[in-house]
Order: sequence, then structure tokens, then C-alpha cells
Amino acid sequence: MPKSQPYWQMPAFLEDTGGPDYTMMDHEDYLTYRIGMLSGEFNRNISKYNARHFDLTLAEGRVLTRLVDSEPLSYGEICEKLLLDGAQISRAAASLVERGYMRKATDPKDARRAIFELTETGEEVGRSVLKVGRARQKFLLEKLTAAERRTLYRSLSKLMGVMADLNASGTLLGEAATAAEE
Repeated sequence: MPKSQPYWQMPAFLEDTGGPDYTMMDHEDYLTYRIGMLSGEFNRNISKYNARHFDLTLAEGRVLTRLVDSEPLSYGEICEKLLLDGAQISRAAASLVERGYMRKATDPKDARRAIFELTETGEEVGRSVLKVGRARQKFLLEKLTAAERRTLYRSLSKLMGVMADLNASGTLLGEAATAAEE
């Protein structure tokens, strides 16, 4: 394992037998930093694979796989489901329509709203991308024990719930964190 990346090592503050001292955390040990770095590593690797094997960007691959076995979705629904930047989705959707992977139509329930659905070719490519994605998940999850997988998913679910509650209430994470210290 390369030593140049401190976020690949166990944080020193967790090794303290007296309990973690969060005031002594290095920036590289911040949970948000490590999750961001891991996400970046995944995205960089997946982007290269999608470009090499499917001639797709990361966002294009995600849009395609999200629409596999889905009813037509609006631009806003795609953004909401993928939690990606609107500009990324807009570029991806335009490219996928231009390449014949998706169709853009008017929503029959609301003429002001555009909806997107996969073409037959888009469905085929999307299923191929999805198949690789599932294999990738299996590969990664098999690197963990069953107990580690359960703990990881429980922990992620818990943190996602915290963030969903904060976002629903309009509270920023920094505000909640500093209020908790007062």
C-alpha cells in the first residue's frame, strides 16, 4: 500500500487507548475528508473504465443505469435521484440524446416538463454498464468480512440519516457541530 496517501492508514487518534481525542485529528483523518477521497478514487477509476469500455463519461453512465428498468424521468428527477450537479446531468442528457441512447419527450401530465427515456440501444448499453457496476460492488464488498459489511452499511445509513435530517431542517453541518459544542 503506498505510504504517500495518509488517508489509507488507520488514523492515529483512534489508536489512543483513552478514547479518541478529536481535537488532535489531522485534516486527513476527518471523516468527511476520507469519504470524499474514497469517492474521488472510485469516480476516477470508474470514469476511466467507462471511457475506455463504453465511451461514456461518469455522469452519462450513471444516467443510463438509473434509467434502466425505470419509467421516464424528468431532468429534475434524474438530478434528485443521482445527487449530481445539474450541469453534469444536463450535459450527460444532451450527449445521450444526441448519441441515440435516450429520447427526450414532453411529459404527457405536464407539457412544461421534459422527460427522458432510454432507447433500445441505450437500454442495452445501460444494462452493460450496470452489469459491470454490480461486479465492481461484489469485488469491493468481498474485500470485507460479513461483519465489516454490516457495520459499514449500518454506519453509512446512520450518517446518511443525520445528513437527511439536517438538510430537511435547513441546518448546515457546521452549524449543528458548533452548536453541539456550546
